[in-house]
Amino acid sequence: MYDRLAPYYDLLHAALAADKPFILDLALHLKGPILELGCGSGRLLLPLARAGLAVTGVDNSAAMLAKAQEHLETEPWQVQQRIDLVQADAKNLRLPHKDSSFALILLPYNTLFHFQPDEIRQLLGNTVRYLSPEGKLFIDITNPFIIDKMSTDREPSMENIYHDSDLGKTVRQFSQSRLYAAEQRLRTKWIFEIDLGPGRESQQTTIEVDYWYQYPHQLELLLQQANLRLERMLGNYDNAPFNSESERLLVLASRTQN
Repeated sequence: MYDRLAPYYDLLHAALAADKPFILDLALHLKGPILELGCGSGRLLLPLARAGLAVTGVDNSAAMLAKAQEHLETEPWQVQQRIDLVQADAKNLRLPHKDSSFALILLPYNTLFHFQPDEIRQLLGNTVRYLSPEGKLFIDITNPFIIDKMSTDREPSMENIYHDSDLGKTVRQFSQSRLYAAEQRLRTKWIFEIDLGPGRESQQTTIEVDYWYQYPHQLELLLQQANLRLERMLGNYDNAPFNSESERLLVLASRTQN
């Protein structure tokens, strides 16, 4: 899916920056190497590396990693040396160095939504092997209580209009969502329409994706099953405690001490 989304990914996420100071502060406090699962085109990798931190970015999409590499090549040599890009399925991640250990592992902005519960168990069970004894796991998702109140769209609606400077074209983004509350699944359809100019039909790309959401008690149980201990649940990047009206659900967890 993300191979097809890659041409539009930076446009979609250009305004997403609220999480960066929170993550950067957390990473600098922990003072160690970072593993980002679902790194995309490098939205978080680059500011972390610019701050002097070593970061390994994992993504299963070759097109997304190619975008990340393009961005990386515009950075100073010292920044480039701090970033490793790995194409892999996070559920079955096998890093080249057996002794790889990270002070911070990131499952950033809604990355966890791409995994069903059984896949989350596998993902977390695999991830904990790469967490240092004092390391932290950070998960960032939309508040599931907000998702559960969403209404189903009957027709696609326009969300945004972008100007793609690379193409020199206007891109219109439409979306349509359908909620399957009993399954805790949100299906979203994105339609990207590129205006090719007068007298020409627009070029369309349609992408559908299922997002699987977990409630706090379910997520805590999944962490426990992976020998991870919940430390904090926050409702936003200002460190406010989580409640059912919060915008986000931010989770910090650590390894269970045996």
